[in-house]
Amino acid sequence: MEFGVLGPLEVTAGGQSLALAGARTRAVLALLLVRANQVVSSDRLLEELWPGQPADRATDSLQVRLSELRKALRSAGEAGRLATRSPGYLLRVEPGELDSLRFEQLAAEGDTALAAGDAATATQRFDQALGLWRGPALAGFDAVPSARAEAGRLEEQRLAALESRAEALLAGGRHRDLIAELESLTAAHPLRERFWSLRMLALYRAGRQADALHAYRELRDILVADLAIEPGPELRELHARILRQDPALEGPAAHREGGGRDTVPQTRYALTADGIHIAYQVLGEGERDIIFVPGLMSHLELLWEEDETSGFFRRLSRLGRLILFDKRDTGLSDPAPSDMSLEERMEDVRAVMRAGDSRQAVLFGYSEGAPMSILFAATYPGRVTALILGSASARWFPTPGYPCGHGAQEMYDGLQEIAAHRWGQGASIEWYLQSQADSVAARQRFGRFERMAISPSAFLRMTRMIHDIDIRALLPAVHVPTLVIQRLSDRITPPCHGRYLAAHIAGARYFEQPGDHSLRFAASGDNDALCAEIAGFLAATAQPGDPDRVLATILRASPTAMVDHAQGQVGGLVRGHRGRLIRTTADGILATFDAPGQAIRCAAAVREGAAAAGIQIRAGIHTGEVDLIGEDIAGLSVQITDRVAALARPAEILVSRTVKDLVTGSGITFAERGSHALNGASDEWSLFAVTGFGDGALTVAGRHAHATEPG
Repeated sequence: MEFGVLGPLEVTAGGQSLALAGARTRAVLALLLVRANQVVSSDRLLEELWPGQPADRATDSLQVRLSELRKALRSAGEAGRLATRSPGYLLRVEPGELDSLRFEQLAAEGDTALAAGDAATATQRFDQALGLWRGPALAGFDAVPSARAEAGRLEEQRLAALESRAEALLAGGRHRDLIAELESLTAAHPLRERFWSLRMLALYRAGRQADALHAYRELRDILVADLAIEPGPELRELHARILRQDPALEGPAAHREGGGRDTVPQTRYALTADGIHIAYQVLGEGERDIIFVPGLMSHLELLWEEDETSGFFRRLSRLGRLILFDKRDTGLSDPAPSDMSLEERMEDVRAVMRAGDSRQAVLFGYSEGAPMSILFAATYPGRVTALILGSASARWFPTPGYPCGHGAQEMYDGLQEIAAHRWGQGASIEWYLQSQADSVAARQRFGRFERMAISPSAFLRMTRMIHDIDIRALLPAVHVPTLVIQRLSDRITPPCHGRYLAAHIAGARYFEQPGDHSLRFAASGDNDALCAEIAGFLAATAQPGDPDRVLATILRASPTAMVDHAQGQVGGLVRGHRGRLIRTTADGILATFDAPGQAIRCAAAVREGAAAAGIQIRAGIHTGEVDLIGEDIAGLSVQITDRVAALARPAEILVSRTVKDLVTGSGITFAERGSHALNGASDEWSLFAVTGFGDGALTVAGRHAHATEPG
């Protein structure tokens, strides 16, 4: 005979279910099973099942229910099961017949095996124990105090068995199998810290450190909100160990999955829209993607030969799925056909996001990769969940309003001289990694890195391009969570640069530590603090919503005659230059573009097309934040663009300094047009007329558009 209380009450004999008539009869049996093989007094049965009833009526009802129970047992050939024993009754249950006792025995065997280090046997026992459950224990008897108490006790044992089973699976290296289950368990039992601890450990061992830290933050928010308490000491200690990537957390089976931690990722290629092959690698996994945007020098396969460098990237890959790539002109990627602007180089990021199936990502912009990352984050805030800037600057050289960069000319001249005459000998280590410059071996390794990472001519071209980069105007347009990392002994980008970025990006978090410019060749001790800072930052980063403000380049072309022309040719030209025609009005056309170079080239094409139709236009272009209002745009940047267009001369394309700065390296040339107050304030904006694209002067319908001197 079998008795089941781990779910609705169930009795079977010979494989057949025993018919028990009436809820009170079933309740009497439930109470007797709660104390199987023990005497249950008549007084307890009467008190729990007929509370408040007259004693004689309650006693008569009890005798009726006992008679019904004996009859059911007799029909199954088990009449001797129920015995009268003073001061009440006893139900005999043989070993193995009551599922709750079998559950407790199997769970105890699982605990013993787990303590002995036998994870496989422990998992098997816990699976067998938990498999006995058919639903909530003693379901339907909540009104019976003893049954309710027993159900609570059994449920606590079930949860403890689930915890121990998870621990056994972790010990057996099956952390990936556990993650979804533990997410459900923490959702169902949000105040049970052991489940959270196991979930954090499973995520960490699966290479998802940032998700593990986010789980801790989620629990902490629940505990503070519901109970006004912090997580317990064991959980706080686990959190600290995850932050510092304690090797002891790896577990005995850490190397069994995915070829081991030391596997070098495969190099693949993504094709950009402009036909350039970009080498990229993917390492790790997790719900968040991290795209590392490298500086002037990189080589995907060489980086795995340096312990410090590979260790840095492996630790990053614990925070999410890490995507590494060599920018055009560097490492294993194609060379660029010519100098290219930031907007053109942004295509490298878009290409690897497409190839890597990454819809949103954290951008980690390092050194020369930082300005491009800032532009990308401001232009596509919906695709960037967070921004990390390391060894970064808004510009290299000092200028009014920008006190940083003293000594930049010496640095620039030094790197130019090395690239021109001593490239491949490791001389640039004096700027990138000065603390190791006296080591002959380090200099030799760095020389090999120079030779493989970038050619001398490409290095010279890229440094000339970034000489004039200035992205200060973009900083207020960055609205994603931002972490600025600064090294105190950085010779290329001294601390003033990082502090400026942190002060001018709203809500930016700033982290400063000892060390050279090169984050990737950092000593492991430095990496402990750095990776803990990055992990904490990402754990505190919420998923962004849909942006209502974005960075855009705005084109206004007028006069009124443009309206009729815009209905035909102009709309196609705007779309052909990856823009969006916002509206046509009596003032002309209004369009937006993701990048200023696209807007300038579109304006030139529109001007030539209008000239062919006998229309002479003037165009104004500005890059700034716009408010998204359905299909329309609004905001101060639109007003500034209107003012720029109004100041343009006939057949002239006039742009703000922000636009000019952002197309550095594109080959587009300009003539100064003086300074003007554009937004009704005292601040004046420098304006520039577009004069050429690096291959001759702009033409209008086959005629040269002669630039006029400022006047």
